[in-house]
Amino acid sequence: MVQKTLVLPSSYNFIVALLMLTALWVLPGTSEAMTVSELDFTNGSVALLENGAPLLSSSFTTNGQFVMGQYQPLPNIISPVPLGLYTFSLFTSGPNPAPTSSTSGSTITADLTALGGKLTGPLLPSGGVMFNIGGVASSIFNAVTHGFTGLTWTHGLGEVSGLPATWGNPANLSLRFTMNGTAQFAAVPLPGAALLFLSGLSGVVMVRKRLGQ
Repeated sequence: MVQKTLVLPSSYNFIVALLMLTALWVLPGTSEAMTVSELDFTNGSVALLENGAPLLSSSFTTNGQFVMGQYQPLPNIISPVPLGLYTFSLFTSGPNPAPTSSTSGSTITADLTALGGKLTGPLLPSGGVMFNIGGVASSIFNAVTHGFTGLTWTHGLGEVSGLPATWGNPANLSLRFTMNGTAQFAAVPLPGAALLFLSGLSGVVMVRKRLGQ
């Protein structure tokens, strides 16, 4: 008795290729807007500006992390950041909304308006001075490595009281932060229609394979 074998290589290969193309179609491309879940920074700088000119500045290489969609108490974001004889400890809190961030092509933006700083050092109260230092930041983004370079924002200090007298008139002062690091992304769920389509194609592939055995 001769057993007949039905082989359909062309149909099988076509269906596999169609599955791959469908997966690529439903997944976001690198040029589309994507939601960031975390900003992991590895280095950066902070500068105290007087009328736009640097009065104090310092660089840091300590790793830190902004978690999107939630507030972070002290000292969860980063170890204290130096600024001359002073240090900044960072936190996020209301009433401003929790941080959010997204990318679009080669640009990344982040709403960090909830960012606060605790300033400690000479001529300050023992518990330090706490005030908002946040802003909306943007920088260049690499869609391949997910790295960002020069994520920068500036915050005026005109309404802050209790700053060191040696800094001068707060109305003329501002803080500029710059950070570099890598963005982490939230998982992107497939649309329901796409899942049904992929499931159906998978079933067809299984039937074809059994017929070919």
